[in-house]
Amino acid sequence: MDKRKRNLFLILSASVILLISIVFLVNRPSGTLDDSVKNFAIEDTAAISRIFLANSFGDESLLERNEDGQWLLNKKDEVITHNVNDLLGAIYHITVKYIVGKAARENINKRMASGATKVEIYYRDYRIKMGKLQWIKFTNKKVYYIGQPTMDNMGSFAILEGSQVPCVVYYPGFRGYIGAKYSPLEDSWRSHAIVRLKRSQIQEIISLDFEKEENSFRVVRSSERNFDIFSFDNTQIAPYDTLHLVEFLAEFRDLNYENKIKNISQEEKESILKNKFKEVQITDTEGNTTVITMFHLENEYNQEELEHEIDFMESYNRDRFYAVFNGNTDELYFCQFFVFDRIVQPIAYFMKDNTIRPIPRIYEIED
Repeated sequence: MDKRKRNLFLILSASVILLISIVFLVNRPSGTLDDSVKNFAIEDTAAISRIFLANSFGDESLLERNEDGQWLLNKKDEVITHNVNDLLGAIYHITVKYIVGKAARENINKRMASGATKVEIYYRDYRIKMGKLQWIKFTNKKVYYIGQPTMDNMGSFAILEGSQVPCVVYYPGFRGYIGAKYSPLEDSWRSHAIVRLKRSQIQEIISLDFEKEENSFRVVRSSERNFDIFSFDNTQIAPYDTLHLVEFLAEFRDLNYENKIKNISQEEKESILKNKFKEVQITDTEGNTTVITMFHLENEYNQEELEHEIDFMESYNRDRFYAVFNGNTDELYFCQFFVFDRIVQPIAYFMKDNTIRPIPRIYEIED
């Protein structure tokens, strides 16, 4: 190598080393409280692709953003968008209020070891960042633990992975402790939606009554804006109460269950599945069908009630019932009659001059 090439090589090498040094110095934390704030918070929440939350009791939730920008729970379930946005807001705003004093650190760390939520956040980052200039994209990971609330419930104990120095973090402007937003429970994120169909998306609805077959009926789209109603023996009902049909169809715009049932024995499940009383099959214009099978919730009474008020007792609960979706009896759900009131009505509900009056509801009618 001649002298000229050797000098050029040395200059280029020195430039690369200098650039790396500058980047290191610019991005190196100084150990101040201000830098601790940056260690927890992520400024660009749009760059976050995955959030994993877990506690020591076995509860865990994986939130992932797909290519369309939509969030999914555990790779398959629709999420409650508002709750995820709240979490992203916490990730952006999380701020160190103060560092726990040395005398209390050992005690706080012991409590954190047994009762904290582990938070793993994966996000798009760049290895070299100088102002607005960014090079070498990669997926970065930030891990910290969110523990119990402070005595005044205005902050939460937290610690970065690999650190032995716990902090108290909070959400500026939010009254309450930020740790509540980092729930590892699946029910905190899973959408409770069963069906979300506008009237223009509904092709057919079949309602089967297993206690009184004559109450069964079928609603079928006959044209772009009209539907026909048929009884259980395929007799067409005409004319019918148009307003009641519109109200019935509107129920499927945003139909939700109350919650999923956990920790139920096989014996209890088998007992529940014997009390089937209704099934509703909803088919959209794309040919997709959702089946909601309903089971009575038996009321429980103590001996004193049975002896003195037996004449006033009802066998089945009038507020809630069990449900299974699409025939999956491995998963049982609670639903409320208040939500399903118009859906569980008999065919007489659609007859002209009928006297059935379900619970009043407010609807925004759309095609």
